[in-house]
Amino acid sequence: MNSGSASKNNPSANFYRFAAICALYYVIAQVIQEIAFHYGINDSASGEAGILQRLTPLDQWRLSAILSSFFAITIAFGAVALRRARLRPAASLLGFTFSFLFVLAEIINRSIDLFVVSKVWAVEYQAASVAAKQLAADKMLMWEQSFAGFYFLIRIGLLLGSIFFAVATWEKRQRWDQVVAIAFAANALRIAGRLAEGFLGQSWLAPVNDAIYFPASTLIYGMLAVWLWKQAQLLTQENQLE
Repeated sequence: MNSGSASKNNPSANFYRFAAICALYYVIAQVIQEIAFHYGINDSASGEAGILQRLTPLDQWRLSAILSSFFAITIAFGAVALRRARLRPAASLLGFTFSFLFVLAEIINRSIDLFVVSKVWAVEYQAASVAAKQLAADKMLMWEQSFAGFYFLIRIGLLLGSIFFAVATWEKRQRWDQVVAIAFAANALRIAGRLAEGFLGQSWLAPVNDAIYFPASTLIYGMLAVWLWKQAQLLTQENQLE
């Protein structure tokens, strides 16, 4: 069987290629957000400026890209768990469980943020009278404050998921398994920094966490995309030998 035919007739390999593309899409969404923050969206905007900014097409496009990327990364996480389930079943299951908790919490949060806060409340604010504007602003402020507590669930889910996936993927004999395991461990360390900043009062970490967020996220999930693509190649080679 030639390599082209083996690749097309191997559903498992194709699944891991699709998962790699999903991980890559998550990276692309992060790039879209970073570009938006540099060319038109002020991430620190507050008050009326922050509310009206939600009505701009650029911000809603950014929010849509980020929201959809969490559906995509779920498939990538599932592929990691599936690939390592035979060798490290407990770590793979726990890694996916906690990562899914992170994804589910983010999808709920981002959906409310886009479809309720931006598309309904911000529109109501723009059209309201002066007195009604304050009520609408108070409603959005309450949502933002509630989200601060909800974010603990998001971060702890990703922290634990990354730790267990680091354990599940580590393999001394395979270089790319080591690379992706280190990437997961680095992600856990990054999230630990965020937790220390937000919930342990270590505010000095804020500029460090902000500075490393984009490069670390793109590198970590980029490595995940490459690892998943490598798994597809390995499966194709195994199929050729059978």
